[in-house]
Amino acid sequence: MVRNTFGKEERLCSKKIIDALFSGKEVKKTSQYPLMAIWKITELPEDSPAQILFSVPKKKFKKAHDRNLIKRQCREIYRLQKNILYETLSLKRLQCAVVMIYVAPEMMPYATIENSCHAVLKNIIQSV
Repeated sequence: MVRNTFGKEERLCSKKIIDALFSGKEVKKTSQYPLMAIWKITELPEDSPAQILFSVPKKKFKKAHDRNLIKRQCREIYRLQKNILYETLSLKRLQCAVVMIYVAPEMMPYATIENSCHAVLKNIIQSV
């Protein structure tokens, strides 16, 4: 059983992997407004089945406290819903690196972000 935590080993920190995700080579994308996900099946430095990074563009949200609030909400939603992704990746013995980007120009309600995150995770699972 997967624990409902979001620890250091689940956070995507490797500059090399992040650069590979944004380079556009062998990556997959899916979008469900207001979130867009870019992911790649890759070897990770940790034993975790998936590592994830959340990004909110400074261009759309000038104030840091707004960006931080959105990232906190996204992390909490992911923490509660990651079980479906982890189970699939563990069964197939794969590791995945994911970047979730908040693309909406305004703050959305928590429920909207939650539904979007769930749909994005399902899309990732279907493509694995």
